[in-house]
Amino acid sequence: MTTTVIDDIGLLVTNDPTLGSGPLGERRNASVVIEDERVVSVGDAGQVADVRIDADGACVLPGFVDSHTHLIFAGDRSEEFTARMAGRPYDGGGIRVTTEATRSTSTGELDRLVRLRLAEAHRAGTTTIEIKSGYGLNVEDEARSLDIAGRHTTETTFLGAHLVPSEYVGREDDYVDLVCGEMLEASAPHAKWIDAFCETGAFDADQSRAVLQAGAAVGLTGRLHGNQLGLGPGVQLAVECGCA
Repeated sequence: MTTTVIDDIGLLVTNDPTLGSGPLGERRNASVVIEDERVVSVGDAGQVADVRIDADGACVLPGFVDSHTHLIFAGDRSEEFTARMAGRPYDGGGIRVTTEATRSTSTGELDRLVRLRLAEAHRAGTTTIEIKSGYGLNVEDEARSLDIAGRHTTETTFLGAHLVPSEYVGREDDYVDLVCGEMLEASAPHAKWIDAFCETGAFDADQSRAVLQAGAAVGLTGRLHGNQLGLGPGVQLAVECGCA
């Protein structure tokens, strides 16, 4: 088995207080030995391995884990941003604008946009990333979004319950039935997690609970958007449903 040492590290962040100083377990003038893609040794500079990478005094730290992203979308929400900066309250309308753009964009173009966004994340040090659907809001486009997401990460999340799309306004419970039924059936093979936006203007606790329970029934683990805009039942519901 080939071993690799990252040597001459100026500052190593281990995230383990037993391996260094402070809550981040910081070590100076350090080295790390890796075998079979796992860290097997942390020590002072000068450890020996089959392959040596010279950090030349730089800082070395674990890759960032981004557990909440919406990378599969087209269009932009600049008008919503301008309104919010002018003091108008957030009402979720930008989600519908993005949904319309996403539905009308080809799979190839959506995949290209995801790759660009992932490259930016990687340059900033993100090495593990979750990707949600949520801008298709119909059976075909939610499943399509998750299929694209699955090309780039194993952490894929079905978020059909992001917002009620325009064609279902006034028929919110019918949309929840669609999310829990046909949409979930089409999306579950591409997803590891299921999510809902439990918030005023989106889905209430009963609707969100129905979505999470439907997902659990087919093996998806729950996540939850909640308490973003104010007090509400989101945190309690997440605890009740054992969300990650």
